[in-house]
Amino acid sequence: MATQTRKIQTLVVSLETKPGALAHIYGAFREENVNVLASWGYEMGPGQAQAVLYPEDFTKAKKVLTQLGLKPTESYACYATGDDKVGAYAELLHKISKAGINLHATDAFSINGKWATVFFAEEKDLPTLCNALGC
Repeated sequence: MATQTRKIQTLVVSLETKPGALAHIYGAFREENVNVLASWGYEMGPGQAQAVLYPEDFTKAKKVLTQLGLKPTESYACYATGDDKVGAYAELLHKISKAGINLHATDAFSINGKWATVFFAEEKDLPTLCNALGC
């Protein structure tokens, strides 16, 4: 399978910096049958944490987060997936570099012969990023 890329819509929420904060969200998602395709949770500094969620059903996930008393904001990123082969990630990073895009974050992983990554950049740079990646 050739590498496929697409622009995705994500939800970003602030988290309490305490054990179980992300588990609470995922418990609510389980109860409401919300499938999350990818997520990132991280501490941003003392007393500050956030989660970025890529749900299958964006509207339903946003509703669940709001019902939990959270204030989700919408953002966009680029998602890529394909067969796990040496250099696939490097190829996309080269295209991004050549387009002059400074990434805020990226995360790549491989499972069972497939790989995936998400690229986060400034909102204003997303059209250029998507163009460079062909999404």
